[in-house]
Amino acid sequence: MNSAIKQFCQSLTIPCGFTDAESQDYTNAAMTDILGMTVESSQVLDVFHAHEEVVRHKKLPLSLLSTLPGGYKQSPQPWRFDFFPRFDEKDVYQGSFFYAQPFLFLSLLEYIEGESPYTINLIQSDNRFSQRERQIIFCTLQRLSSKEVGRKLNLSHRTIENNLQSIYQKSGVHNGRQFRNYCRANGINRYLPPEFLPSGSQVISV
Repeated sequence: MNSAIKQFCQSLTIPCGFTDAESQDYTNAAMTDILGMTVESSQVLDVFHAHEEVVRHKKLPLSLLSTLPGGYKQSPQPWRFDFFPRFDEKDVYQGSFFYAQPFLFLSLLEYIEGESPYTINLIQSDNRFSQRERQIIFCTLQRLSSKEVGRKLNLSHRTIENNLQSIYQKSGVHNGRQFRNYCRANGINRYLPPEFLPSGSQVISV
């Protein structure tokens, strides 16, 4: 393996690594901690290698979105992995450099309203809401109507509306605008019910 790139990765505090032309992988300590497993069994690297020929021939970066533990003792969170192909002076493929960063979320509406990107939280510390109420809160914050939330959760829209009234009462608010402000102030807008989270690693650009 390329000793210069290996030394470079070891010197970085960001999670990173590289693959060589024979598809052998190296990760620095920070990346190994994120993967939470041996490199040989990493699903992220398996997905990359499944698309490596496309990266090699198109000479384009590959980006993956994957939900992995943020270290062995932390809760899972979505990570973005970016792979960049490397070529020598003769345009021969030498492998890829890659790094990871927490995936930041921001809807177009939040962008228009001047919000900043944020990481999501899969653990809700506020115990005043039940699991069902947390699901309804999440869907409501995505600006879904009661009927749309009901279809998603297999409940009637009247049940959703009744639950919303209970949620408003627990929050001390009277309408949707006040509730959205309450959620922003208490970080509830960053909570994603884990049962809604897609599993595995998804290719988001190549």
